Amino acid sequence: MTIRHAIALVLSFAGSSMTAGCGSGIGPAAAGGIPASAGIVLKCHSVVDSTGYENGPLTADLAIASLTRMELASGAASIPRGRPTTADVSTLDIMAVELMGYSGSKLSDDAQAFAVAEENYNPDGPVDTSYARPMNGDIVTLERDCPAGMRLGRQWRAG
Repeated sequence: MTIRHAIALVLSFAGSSMTAGCGSGIGPAAAGGIPASAGIVLKCHSVVDSTGYENGPLTADLAIASLTRMELASGAASIPRGRPTTADVSTLDIMAVELMGYSGSKLSDDAQAFAVAEENYNPDGPVDTSYARPMNGDIVTLERDCPAGMRLGRQWRAG
Protein backbone atom coordinates (compact mmCIF):
# COMPACT_ATOMS: atom_id res chain seq x y z
CA MET A 1 0.00 0.00 0.00
CA THR A 2 1.38 3.40 -0.92
CA ILE A 3 1.54 6.30 1.52
CA ARG A 4 -1.13 8.00 -0.58
CA HIS A 5 -3.53 5.08 -0.23
CA ALA A 6 -2.77 4.76 3.49
CA ILE A 7 -3.65 8.42 4.01
CA ALA A 8 -6.89 8.06 2.07
CA LEU A 9 -7.78 4.95 4.03
CA VAL A 10 -7.08 6.57 7.39
CA LEU A 11 -9.05 9.68 6.46
CA SER A 12 -11.91 7.43 5.46
CA PHE A 13 -11.73 5.56 8.78
CA ALA A 14 -11.46 8.77 10.77
CA GLY A 15 -14.48 10.23 9.02
CA SER A 16 -16.63 7.21 9.70
CA SER A 17 -15.32 6.49 13.23
CA MET A 18 -14.23 3.01 12.18
CA THR A 19 -11.16 1.39 13.65
CA ALA A 20 -8.72 -1.02 12.13
CA GLY A 21 -5.27 -2.38 12.60
CA CYS A 22 -3.47 -4.66 14.92
CA GLY A 23 -0.86 -2.32 16.35
CA SER A 24 0.57 -2.42 19.83
CA GLY A 25 -1.89 0.21 21.02
CA ILE A 26 0.78 2.89 21.38
CA GLY A 27 -1.24 5.14 19.12
CA PRO A 28 -3.08 5.33 15.85
CA ALA A 29 0.12 5.15 13.83
CA ALA A 30 1.29 2.00 15.60
CA ALA A 31 -0.23 -0.10 12.81
CA GLY A 32 1.65 1.71 10.07
CA GLY A 33 -0.56 4.77 10.08
CA ILE A 34 -3.89 3.03 10.45
CA PRO A 35 -5.73 3.91 13.67
CA ALA A 36 -5.45 1.20 16.30
CA SER A 37 -8.36 2.64 18.24
CA ALA A 38 -10.57 5.70 18.24
CA GLY A 39 -10.50 8.36 20.89
CA ILE A 40 -6.76 8.50 21.61
CA VAL A 41 -5.79 12.03 22.58
CA LEU A 42 -2.68 13.42 20.88
CA LYS A 43 -0.29 15.36 23.09
CA CYS A 44 3.09 16.85 22.23
CA HIS A 45 4.93 14.04 24.01
CA SER A 46 2.68 11.26 22.64
CA VAL A 47 4.46 8.43 20.87
CA VAL A 48 2.96 8.26 17.39
CA ASP A 49 5.25 5.48 16.11
CA SER A 50 7.26 3.26 18.44
CA THR A 51 10.14 2.84 15.95
CA GLY A 52 9.64 5.79 13.63
CA TYR A 53 12.56 7.97 14.67
CA GLU A 54 16.05 6.61 14.19
CA ASN A 55 14.84 3.21 15.41
CA GLY A 56 13.30 4.82 18.48
CA PRO A 57 9.95 6.32 19.31
CA LEU A 58 8.60 9.14 17.16
CA THR A 59 6.66 11.63 19.25
CA ALA A 60 4.38 14.40 18.06
CA ASP A 61 7.12 16.87 19.08
CA LEU A 62 9.65 15.08 16.85
CA ALA A 63 7.16 14.94 13.98
CA ILE A 64 6.58 18.68 14.29
CA ALA A 65 10.34 19.25 14.51
CA SER A 66 10.72 17.36 11.21
CA LEU A 67 8.06 19.53 9.58
CA THR A 68 9.73 22.69 10.93
CA ARG A 69 13.14 21.63 9.64
CA MET A 70 11.62 20.79 6.25
CA GLU A 71 9.98 24.20 6.01
CA LEU A 72 13.21 25.98 6.93
CA ALA A 73 15.38 23.86 4.64
CA SER A 74 13.50 24.00 1.37
CA GLY A 75 9.78 23.60 1.87
CA ALA A 76 8.92 27.27 2.32
CA ALA A 77 10.18 27.95 -1.20
CA SER A 78 9.43 24.72 -3.06
CA ILE A 79 6.00 23.78 -1.68
CA PRO A 80 4.05 26.92 -2.76
CA ARG A 81 5.54 26.58 -6.27
CA GLY A 82 4.28 23.01 -6.44
CA ARG A 83 7.78 21.56 -6.65
CA PRO A 84 8.45 19.83 -3.34
CA THR A 85 11.77 18.00 -3.18
CA THR A 86 11.83 14.25 -2.73
CA ALA A 87 12.77 14.82 0.91
CA ASP A 88 9.85 17.26 1.34
CA VAL A 89 7.41 14.74 -0.16
CA SER A 90 8.68 12.02 2.17
CA THR A 91 8.48 14.23 5.26
CA LEU A 92 4.99 15.48 4.41
CA ASP A 93 3.61 12.03 3.61
CA ILE A 94 5.11 10.30 6.65
CA MET A 95 4.21 13.00 9.16
CA ALA A 96 0.65 13.27 7.83
CA VAL A 97 0.16 9.54 8.32
CA GLU A 98 1.76 9.55 11.77
CA LEU A 99 -0.24 12.51 13.08
CA MET A 100 -3.71 11.51 11.91
CA GLY A 101 -6.40 9.48 13.60
CA TYR A 102 -6.33 11.10 17.03
CA SER A 103 -9.12 12.99 18.76
CA GLY A 104 -10.00 14.80 21.94
CA SER A 105 -7.55 17.72 21.94
CA LYS A 106 -6.75 20.86 20.00
CA LEU A 107 -3.50 19.24 18.87
CA SER A 108 -5.45 16.20 17.61
CA ASP A 109 -7.77 18.46 15.59
CA ASP A 110 -4.88 20.53 14.24
CA ALA A 111 -2.94 17.41 13.27
CA GLN A 112 -5.97 16.07 11.42
CA ALA A 113 -6.36 19.40 9.60
CA PHE A 114 -2.70 19.18 8.52
CA ALA A 115 -3.21 15.60 7.29
CA VAL A 116 -6.26 16.62 5.24
CA ALA A 117 -4.46 19.64 3.73
CA GLU A 118 -1.44 17.44 2.93
CA GLU A 119 -3.68 14.87 1.28
CA ASN A 120 -5.33 17.56 -0.85
CA TYR A 121 -2.00 19.22 -1.70
CA ASN A 122 -0.91 15.81 -2.98
CA PRO A 123 2.89 16.14 -2.81
CA ASP A 124 3.30 12.91 -4.81
CA GLY A 125 1.63 14.71 -7.70
CA PRO A 126 -0.09 16.13 -9.42
CA VAL A 127 0.30 18.86 -6.82
CA ASP A 128 -2.63 21.16 -6.06
CA THR A 129 -0.87 24.37 -5.00
CA SER A 130 -4.13 25.87 -3.74
CA TYR A 131 -3.56 23.73 -0.62
CA ALA A 132 0.04 24.88 -0.06
CA ARG A 133 -0.94 27.90 2.02
CA PRO A 134 -3.48 26.03 4.21
CA MET A 135 -0.97 23.21 4.73
CA ASN A 136 1.74 25.69 5.70
CA GLY A 137 -0.72 27.38 8.06
CA ASP A 138 -1.48 24.01 9.62
CA ILE A 139 2.25 23.41 10.20
CA VAL A 140 2.51 26.82 11.89
CA THR A 141 -0.48 25.90 14.06
CA LEU A 142 1.16 22.59 15.02
CA GLU A 143 4.31 24.53 15.95
CA ARG A 144 2.21 26.77 18.22
CA ASP A 145 0.59 23.70 19.77
CA CYS A 146 3.98 22.13 20.51
CA PRO A 147 6.59 24.90 20.75
CA ALA A 148 9.28 22.47 21.95
CA GLY A 149 8.93 20.61 18.64
CA MET A 150 9.25 23.86 16.73
CA ARG A 151 12.35 24.86 18.70
CA LEU A 152 13.92 21.46 18.09
CA GLY A 153 13.28 21.73 14.34
CA ARG A 154 14.92 25.14 14.31
CA GLN A 155 17.92 23.75 16.21
CA TRP A 156 18.23 20.87 13.74
CA ARG A 157 18.21 23.30 10.83
CA ALA A 158 20.71 25.67 12.48
CA GLY A 159 23.03 22.85 13.56
